[in-house]
Amino acid sequence: MTDRPPHPGLPARPALYLRCYPADAAGLEYQRAALERLARYRGLPVPSAFLDDGVRSGDPHPALERLLERAEQGWVNVVLVPGPFVFSLDDRSARATVRRLEALGCAVLELPGPDVPPHHPPVRARTA
Repeated sequence: MTDRPPHPGLPARPALYLRCYPADAAGLEYQRAALERLARYRGLPVPSAFLDDGVRSGDPHPALERLLERAEQGWVNVVLVPGPFVFSLDDRSARATVRRLEALGCAVLELPGPDVPPHHPPVRARTA
C-alpha cells in the first residue's frame, strides 16, 4: 500500500472500496464512516463509494470493476480501503489489485491498524 498523496499538482479524486461477506450493511457503514474520517484527516474531498456487500472473495466484484474503470479513465486517483483483504482473501491476489490501482495512477491508502501509532500532521510554528 502506498501512503503518498496523488501526483503533485493534480486535484485529489478519492474513492473508497469495501467488500463484505456475508452481507453486513451495519459493518459496511461503520467501515465507510472510518474511511470518510481518514479522507477528512488527510484533507481529501468526500470519497465516492464503491461497495460489494455480500460478495464472496472469489466471486466477481462488480463495484471493484467499476472502480478500476473509473481509475483507468482518470476519475479516481486515491483509493481508501480498510486493508488489502477487501480485494481478496488471497494475499497475492489482493496485492495484485493494489499494484493494478497504483499502475493506473492511484494512491492506495489503508486505515491504520490498532497497533499503529496515530500519525499527527505537522504543527505549524507560530510567527510573531
